[in-house]
Amino acid sequence: MNNSRVLDKLRRGEPALCVKTGFNDPGIVELIGTFGFDCIWLCQEHMWANPQTLASQVLAARATGTDAMVRIDKSGPSSAFRPLEMGAQGLMVPHIRSVEEAKTWIDAMRFPPLGNRGLDGVNADTDWGSCTLAEYLKHASKETFLLLQLEDPVAFQHLGAIADLDGFDVIFVGIGDLSLRLGCPGDFQNKELWEIVEHVAKVAIQHGKTPGIPGISPAFTKRVLDLGYRFITSGADLRFIRQGYTQLQEDFGELGFTFAGAKSA
Repeated sequence: MNNSRVLDKLRRGEPALCVKTGFNDPGIVELIGTFGFDCIWLCQEHMWANPQTLASQVLAARATGTDAMVRIDKSGPSSAFRPLEMGAQGLMVPHIRSVEEAKTWIDAMRFPPLGNRGLDGVNADTDWGSCTLAEYLKHASKETFLLLQLEDPVAFQHLGAIADLDGFDVIFVGIGDLSLRLGCPGDFQNKELWEIVEHVAKVAIQHGKTPGIPGISPAFTKRVLDLGYRFITSGADLRFIRQGYTQLQEDFGELGFTFAGAKSA
């Protein structure tokens, strides 16, 4: 059973970096894993991987020793525990808006007595049944992480009560949706948004939770690291491919090449 790179770093007070894939391709996940990042983000909220493809993506991450974190689609408890049984080290739950909703997903992820997750015990997260039940339960408790994503203004009214809950690890500020709902879409320097970012860091740390946030640039990331943020997401293959091919167009366009139907980035 794989130990979590993310949790190892967070427990030592070091920042953990999670990168994202936008493709349903296990080969790309394995390629990303060779770079030694702490975590690869697989999204079920906005993407469309079927269970078999998702399982193959998680397996590809595990093959490189990289944590797989699945942002679930919130369709029900199985959307939480099935990725864990595939071998994912972490879950991200989007749009947490209340204490009750946070409890629901802690309940779905954690085994009793902390939660109410059902037991199977013969899947990838047990190395296919090669460990004892006691070993499995201990590993599931110690080496899997739950990230609650707060991105709606109403959620921050309950921040202290959510942070006080046991059974999860990271409070993640979803600044994209948050900026949209604050009426400043994409303005990550907005004063109101930054007040929330600063407040989350203080409250999370006071309650023994790790604050997390997208690292949209090195300068932005330095600023949030100074506030105490330690779980950082940055970088996506879709963006890198567009950047690479845009640069190719520019470089070869200067040599006289033309491109059918080309759109500027």
